[in-house]
Amino acid sequence: MHRRLLLLLLALSVVGYVRAGDLPDGLYAEFDTPRGSFTAELYYRQTPLTCGSFVGLAEGTIAAHDGQPFFHGLRWYRVVPGFVLQSGDPTNPGGGIQDRPKRTPADEAAGHPYTFPDEIVPGLHHDAAGVLSMANDGADTNSSEFFITLAAVTRLNYLHSVFGRVVRGLEVLPQVRQDDACSIRIRRVGAEAQAFAADEAALRARIAAARRYAGPPAPGPAAFFDDPDQVLPQDVPRARNFNFQLANFERFTGRRVYGRVYAHFTPRHPGQKLAEFNAELARELHVDPEGVVVSYYADLDTWMIWIGEKWLGRFMGRTGSREEFVETGELMRRKEAFLAAARERAATVIARTRAEGRQVDHAQEIKVNLDEVLDAFILLYESKTTP
Repeated sequence: MHRRLLLLLLALSVVGYVRAGDLPDGLYAEFDTPRGSFTAELYYRQTPLTCGSFVGLAEGTIAAHDGQPFFHGLRWYRVVPGFVLQSGDPTNPGGGIQDRPKRTPADEAAGHPYTFPDEIVPGLHHDAAGVLSMANDGADTNSSEFFITLAAVTRLNYLHSVFGRVVRGLEVLPQVRQDDACSIRIRRVGAEAQAFAADEAALRARIAAARRYAGPPAPGPAAFFDDPDQVLPQDVPRARNFNFQLANFERFTGRRVYGRVYAHFTPRHPGQKLAEFNAELARELHVDPEGVVVSYYADLDTWMIWIGEKWLGRFMGRTGSREEFVETGELMRRKEAFLAAARERAATVIARTRAEGRQVDHAQEIKVNLDEVLDAFILLYESKTTP
C-alpha cells in the first residue's frame, strides 16, 4: 500500500516536472477561453513595471477583491476581428478604458484603477498577431486593461507598451468572440521568474523610478504634431494620438520626428515656395542637424519631407552631404521612392478596410497614409546607431 502511494506521488511529481519544463525558463500567462487556451511569454526583464502590474493583478498580490485576484471574472469585452482582443477590467464589463464609469467606493478600497507610466521599449513592436500590449487613454494612463493583436498593427507603436507575445495557441485568437470568458494563470518557470516581485511594494517602487511623460499635452505649433485645420478625422482624437506617439518616440529613443497636416499651402512671405516653407518649418522645430519633419498639404495633395544633416546618411543608405544628394537628384528620387512605398502600403490597408465593408473617406485616407509615412520613419530611426 505504502509502495503504491509512493509510486503515485513520484509519478505526479514527474508529471508536474514535465509540465513545468515544457516551456523555456521565463514568465508566462496562460489564457483560458471557451474556444481554447493560449500562452503568452511576458517580457519581464524589458518591461518589469508593466509585467509586475499584470502578474500582480492575475495572482492577487495587487488590488485583489472579494478574496479573489483582480483579474478573476474577466471577459473579452472588446473583440475587433483583424485588429485586437481587449480585456482587463472586471469592474467595467461593458468594456473599454475610454468608457470606464466613475470610480466607486469599492474601487477606491481595492486600489483600482491605479495608473502607471508608459514603458515602451524600442524594438518591441505591434508587428504580428499575438502581441500583448497595454490599453490606455493617452500618455501614462496605463491601468489594468490589456489587448492582444490579431494582426500586425504598427501604427500602435510608441502609443502602447508591448510587454509580451503569444508563443503557444496562436490559432485560438481569431476564434475568440465578444463576451467570452477569460481566465489567466501565471506560470513561473525557472529561478529568475520565481523570484520576480509582483506585489504592491514592487509596483510602487517601479512607478517611482519610471520615466514620466514630459511632452506637449496637445497638438500645436510647437508640439510634435499639429493639424490646425482639422484635416484628419475627428471621430477619434487623431492629432492628439499622433502627438503622443511622436513625443513618446522622443522620450524613449531621444530622436525627434515631427508631423504637420495643412488644408492649404499658405506662403508666409510673398513668392515663398513650398520647399522654402518646409525648410523654414524645419528650422523653427530645430531638426537640423538631427530630426525629421513630415508635412502634408491637402489642397495640393503633396507630401514634403525635411531630414536633418546627420540623419541623411541612414535615409540615403550611404554617407554624403546634402549638397551632393541634392545636386545629383538622388535625394529627390529617394524621397519619391520612400513616399511611393508608403502610399502603396496605405492603399493595401484602405482596400482591405473597404473589402470588410467599412467606409473610408478622404480624411481617413490621409490618416492611413500618415500612419505609413510616420511608421516608416520611426522604424528607420528607432535604433540609436549613428545614421
